[in-house]
Amino acid sequence: MRILIWHGWLLEGSGSNVAAAKLAEVLRRAGHEVLLVCQEPNADRFGFVDATGTVDADSVSLPTASGPSHEGRVVLLRPDIGSLLSVFVIDEYEGFEVKRFVDLTDLELASYLDRNVEALRTAAEWWEPEVAFAGHAVPGAVVARRALGQGRYVAKIHGSDLEYAVRLQQRYADLAREGLEGARAVVGGTRDVLDRAMEFVPQIAGRTRPVPPGVDVDRFYPRPRRDALLDVAGKLDADPETARGRPEALDNEVHEAGDDPSALDALAHRYDQSVPDPAAASKLRSLASYDGSLVGYFGKLIPQKGVELLIRAIPEVGRPLRCLIAGFGLYREHLTALVRSLGLTDEVTFTGRLDHRYAPQALAALDVSVVPSVLVEAFGIVAAEAAAAGALPLVARHSGLAEVAGVLEGAVGRPRLFSFDPEPERAVSNVAAGIRRLLDLPRDERRGLRRSVADFVASNWTWDRYVELLLEAAR
Repeated sequence: MRILIWHGWLLEGSGSNVAAAKLAEVLRRAGHEVLLVCQEPNADRFGFVDATGTVDADSVSLPTASGPSHEGRVVLLRPDIGSLLSVFVIDEYEGFEVKRFVDLTDLELASYLDRNVEALRTAAEWWEPEVAFAGHAVPGAVVARRALGQGRYVAKIHGSDLEYAVRLQQRYADLAREGLEGARAVVGGTRDVLDRAMEFVPQIAGRTRPVPPGVDVDRFYPRPRRDALLDVAGKLDADPETARGRPEALDNEVHEAGDDPSALDALAHRYDQSVPDPAAASKLRSLASYDGSLVGYFGKLIPQKGVELLIRAIPEVGRPLRCLIAGFGLYREHLTALVRSLGLTDEVTFTGRLDHRYAPQALAALDVSVVPSVLVEAFGIVAAEAAAAGALPLVARHSGLAEVAGVLEGAVGRPRLFSFDPEPERAVSNVAAGIRRLLDLPRDERRGLRRSVADFVASNWTWDRYVELLLEAAR
């Protein structure tokens, strides 16, 4: 089958980026011919990509190509959209001027959409797909409707589109209505995110379908802490990119910046957010010899993810522990300053970003993985990845996160074990109580729960199952 995937950004980092990459990879493995239209500049880092090129309003250019190593094939085309890249949450993207959707002028938005539509139309005329998938209600669905026509695509809701654009400005609500009304089907990770989409576009009722994202269970699986951390430390030693990461000396400048937000923001631009810290390997080796309780957070370091709640909860847990924070984002220095102000520099370890080369081992080392997001979430893939790696998840009981927690709690017959009440006034205390509840379980019981949740994810939340459900929705 010839399949087209439109995704507006890169292929790693966020949940939707990873989902786009895995969708293409699994489809290729299943023997399909896939055209992946996205802005990934380093396609050579992805072994499933067979050919790369560009596309604009007039033509497709495919200067680099190789024959497929399997029956299937993936061709990646980067649309020429100019220098402006629109995002939901500010991150750094090399080679682009980055602006949030809500900050675009009407002229900038129109130009961004038009250039994507023209490129996708050209790509589709060249590829002649039988099935098309478009990521996000805005911009993917509306770009697909204008480029491909009504009923010619499946729209994938990811949540950030609704909360960071559609809910905030009427122009995006109008665009979401245009795009979703024209979709053959609308899919999302949970029923919660689909219900939120129907708040804005009631007309899609009857065409929605929950499709949980998957976990790469060949990478995320339980293993002993020491072995896992020494393994990832060795891999980090061999990674030359860590030289661009955050230098430890910056801690002194965080101290000097005090509580000056602008000074802390400036520090976050002094290093490459997309790579691990240079000292990450040595820090993880140190944790490998620690035999006490280890909790952690993996994900973006932005206020909306609630990392501050976890840090503030550490003193309230009431027992010695260490906390591993692996992630990237411009809020890193604010969190570092908070750790210092609370006197937790010995308890909290930052590593910088750990992508899927490193995250599975690091997650396996945790006793508890906390997902304290204060933003409504479509699913919360990191909770599923943690469970697959044998780290007991503790997630905020709201939106799609509540559904994920409920499914895992149901799988082990322990209601409310893996979730906490996110009520703002008591969120910190509730995080602390949730961590304490999990750590206080007898060692054998905790070991059994780790195995049970890992087995559940390996059987139910796989990328093969994700692709199977997406293709069913497209029929």
